[in-house]
Amino acid sequence: MFKKAEMGIGTLIIFISMILVAAIAAGVLIQTATSLQNKALLVGQRSQDDVSSSILPITIYGEDGSSGHDLEMFTSKVKLAPGSEPMKFDDIFVELSLSNVSNDLLYYDGSINCNETNGTTYNVTYLIEGNNYNSGYLQRGDVAGICFESTRGVGEDETITISFVPKTGHPTIIETATPDIITEQRVVIFP
Repeated sequence: MFKKAEMGIGTLIIFISMILVAAIAAGVLIQTATSLQNKALLVGQRSQDDVSSSILPITIYGEDGSSGHDLEMFTSKVKLAPGSEPMKFDDIFVELSLSNVSNDLLYYDGSINCNETNGTTYNVTYLIEGNNYNSGYLQRGDVAGICFESTRGVGEDETITISFVPKTGHPTIIETATPDIITEQRVVIFP
């Protein structure tokens, strides 16, 4: 009679230990699943921002083209592409590529005058301030003029590539050319 009771207690101890092990394993699985779900949501949001966020150039023009001079100053009117999140100009660099030289330009927030660039920086002037206007950012409803200078004069019928590369999002690359004859102070080169 006592033997059955001893076997019952041993079985009960094994059963309880199996329940404890299963509970601990279930807790680990739930914690791992929650962690993976949070990481998946974060990666999904970042991927969506990378795909949907970009700058939309409206027009690009060069200046100082009168009397047969080469173009030196450039301005691009830009806005956010549909569905894009706001962008900080500090997180955007502009690249101007010519046939024999390339400039990487960073945002300079020290002036509202486009003539104060130096071939390594670009300035921004707000042409239209949207409802959520915030200086130094490109928000929905904003139209901004990005002004920059080439390190050399750009002549007639010369190919130009201008790239707007945000920290997160899709780069916008415009390849265009100057007109065959430059006779005006301001020359539209895109569209």
